[in-house]
Amino acid sequence: MMTGIRRWYIYLVTLVSLQALTWGLINLLQNLLVFSRRAGIASETDSLSWQIAIIIVTLPVFLVHWLWAQRLAGRDRAEQTSWVRGLYLHGTTISFLIPALNYSYDLLRLLFQLLIQGKSSPNYLQLTPGGEVLSYLLPILVLAPLLFYQYRLVAAELPTAVFLTTTRRWHHFGFAAGGVTMTAIGAIVLLQWLLKQFGAQTAVINTTSPLPAELARLVVGIPLWLFFWRQAQTLFPQSPAEAHSTLRKFYLYLIIFVVALTAVAAATGILAGILRSLLGLDPQGDIRDPIAMIVVTAALWFYHAKILQQDIQASQEQPKQATIRRLYWYLVATIGLAAVLVGLGGNISVLIRSFSTAFVTQLREQLAWFTAALVAGLSVWLLPWRQAQLAAARPGEIGQDEREDIVRKIYLYFYIFVATMTALGSAIYIVYRLVGLVLGSNSGSLSNDLPHAIAYGLIAVAVWLYHGAVLRQDSRLLEAPTLPDALRVALIGGESFAQPLLIALRQAFPFATLQTVSGNETPQSEVVLAEAELIIAPWPLADEDGGWETAVSHSPAPKLLPHAAKRVGMGRRGAVEPGQHHQRDRPDRLSNCCRQPHQTAAHQPRHHHQHRGRGFGSVHLDDDSHQRLL
Repeated sequence: MMTGIRRWYIYLVTLVSLQALTWGLINLLQNLLVFSRRAGIASETDSLSWQIAIIIVTLPVFLVHWLWAQRLAGRDRAEQTSWVRGLYLHGTTISFLIPALNYSYDLLRLLFQLLIQGKSSPNYLQLTPGGEVLSYLLPILVLAPLLFYQYRLVAAELPTAVFLTTTRRWHHFGFAAGGVTMTAIGAIVLLQWLLKQFGAQTAVINTTSPLPAELARLVVGIPLWLFFWRQAQTLFPQSPAEAHSTLRKFYLYLIIFVVALTAVAAATGILAGILRSLLGLDPQGDIRDPIAMIVVTAALWFYHAKILQQDIQASQEQPKQATIRRLYWYLVATIGLAAVLVGLGGNISVLIRSFSTAFVTQLREQLAWFTAALVAGLSVWLLPWRQAQLAAARPGEIGQDEREDIVRKIYLYFYIFVATMTALGSAIYIVYRLVGLVLGSNSGSLSNDLPHAIAYGLIAVAVWLYHGAVLRQDSRLLEAPTLPDALRVALIGGESFAQPLLIALRQAFPFATLQTVSGNETPQSEVVLAEAELIIAPWPLADEDGGWETAVSHSPAPKLLPHAAKRVGMGRRGAVEPGQHHQRDRPDRLSNCCRQPHQTAAHQPRHHHQHRGRGFGSVHLDDDSHQRLL
């Protein structure tokens, strides 16, 4: 307890004193080398005094506490890998990196501006170009060595601190996301500018040119993204924890989600422009802008989708990762279906209004945008929804998990709720207008309002019926027998008994692991029987000379004992039916014998099958317990 309090004290004082010292030094250098050259500043001396005082006081405080922390970390491994120290190192690194990136962007933007345009933009401090460059360069010169020192400490110490792996992932993926965002924005704007150099509306480099700012954004964003993303990629094959990281999947799905929606929105704009031209409307905007967005976002989507596919192939999906995947699927499907419904409803509204008024410019413009939304939304909805439906239809526990997932339930019930409310509102309005018509009310346009309500009600009913059918299908699949991914089956008996049954079971249950046990009892055979989830043996076991009665009776697994023998009463343990052992009955016997493993695998209630005459008799267990039969 005392050690933890001491750590908090040391690192909090170190953090505060280091930040005060760093920014005091930056402000002092800026005042001495940049701002002191400006005339008419009465408080210059006071500012210098304040900054010098901060440096004089905080420097020894920082050195004393930091050297103390270093000495403790050098003596004690637990101190070096403590989460308080790790939090301090990560926090300090971030506090230096963010302003360093900001000043680097401003400096590069100014340099590109001077290089391309020959002059800088006016600034509120009225600094000369040289003074403005120096005001950005000085903080970088102070922050860079501190940042380098902090990163050396982080790289040397924190990889061994297992409990800080989540903090490290946030660090990597957070800055990687910032870098890829800067890269995407810069690439889109630069590509838009480049495309506009061709065609009728040729752009020129002037004071409003995006080149300086976007070139600076790319120069900062690309290294930032590559540096942190490469670190995350390097750690991925080295640690199973990285492969199973939920944050990594969240990062990938988030980028794919954002770039996909951006591309679809841009494609919607292009489609709307094409439809406007077909409907005889004047074009709006510039098609080169959405083309640039589609090119950049498509490249980012392709790269991150490929990385995601490699991750899925490299490691088994964890439950939290599956939740992130489903959240991505159903969120995209929700947005896509909403766009479909808006586009469909809008087109119906335009069609209804066109009967009562001329097909004017406003209606044609609405038709273009609603149709574009309908087409784009349909593609956005169908792709993830089809993947979700295929996953939910998979057999076994995987499909069951998909059908029972809370994200899927929320999606389905959300649209059922929206459809119910829409149908309810439409029905109330329809009845209201009809009752009003009977009572002689003449408010509103009946020929316009009533078709709208009927159309929206029919759309809502269709949505309700479809999603309700999906829910009912999920319920039917959940009630159906669910086969596991694996089932261990042990077969006791000689070649004449086990070989035909082994072939039949392999055909019926490819997911099962079948092991035969014959001869005398050995330690290896005891392990096989102990680990078996189903045991198949001839009845009575006394016919086998291996002495298996004890091992079989000690196994908690269900037992299936086929044989043509006189019925033997076994109380609660089961029963064996009589029958004659004829070769011509082998297909029936194999079929009967294969039924019970299916019931065992699917966890269905098991019942006694009574075969009068010839055939395989079988012993079954009730589903309420795995009792020993012997």
